[in-house]
Amino acid sequence: MALKIAVVKNHLPACPSPFVVRSGNPDIVEYEKLIDNMAKGRTTLTKTDILAAMQLYREELQKQLSEGKTVKTPTGAFSLCAGGTMESLDESFLPRDLSKNHDVRLYHRPEKEFEESILADLEIIREERPDFSAPSLRAILASGSETPGAISPGDIVSVKGLRLRFDPKDPKQGLFFADASEAETRSPFYPMIQPGTIMASVPAAIAVGSYAVILRAAVNGKDIREARLEDVAIVTPSAAATAGAAPEGAAT
Repeated sequence: MALKIAVVKNHLPACPSPFVVRSGNPDIVEYEKLIDNMAKGRTTLTKTDILAAMQLYREELQKQLSEGKTVKTPTGAFSLCAGGTMESLDESFLPRDLSKNHDVRLYHRPEKEFEESILADLEIIREERPDFSAPSLRAILASGSETPGAISPGDIVSVKGLRLRFDPKDPKQGLFFADASEAETRSPFYPMIQPGTIMASVPAAIAVGSYAVILRAAVNGKDIREARLEDVAIVTPSAAATAGAAPEGAAT
C-alpha cells in the first residue's frame, strides 16, 4: 500500500498559498495482525513468545515513563511533556482538574535512522479528495455526437459529472458560458437535469470561440458552488459537421 495524499483548497488565513497537501491513513494494521506478521518474520519466536515480549515491553515502558524518565527504544524516544498556563508562581499544577488547561502528554520522537528507513521505502499516491458540497464537471459534448469539440450555438449538449442537479428556476444556478472577458450567458433550456447528467441548450446568440463552461448548483440546498470546464470550443454548424464527418476513404 501507499501513503495517500490530496491537494485541497487552503482556508488558513495565515498561509498565503492557495492549496495545501493533506494525507490520510485509511489502511490500519490491527495489533493481532502485527503480531502475526512478526511471527512470520526472521525469528524463531512463536506468536506466544512475541505477545509475551510485547506485553513486557509495554509494562516496562509504562513504569519508566511514570517515573518521569525519557525512554529510548529502537524506533525512537518516549517522553512526557507538561504544558498549560498559571495565574501566579505558587499556583498548583493540576493536570487532572478539567477546569484548568494544565496537561501532560506523551510524545514519541522518532529515531532518525528509523525515520529515514521508512521514507526510503515509502510509496506516495496522489488522489482526489472530493468536495461533496460542490458539483463536479467531467465532460460536455453535443447531444448525439462523440466529438467533444463539435458544439455550435443552439445545440443541445450533454454534460456529464457528479452532483449536477440544480434548481432551473433560480437564475443564479444552471449552466453558463463565459467568454475570454468572463462575460457569461446562461443556458435558457434544460430538457434533463439529473445528478450525473444534464442536457442543456447552448445559447443561440453566443459567438463562436473558446468558452469556460460553468455549472452552478446549490448541492447542499443553500450554498451555490460551481465547477468549470475550460477551453470549450463553440464552432459554426459547418465546422461541427466537418469535425464529425468520417475521414475521406474511411468506412461509413
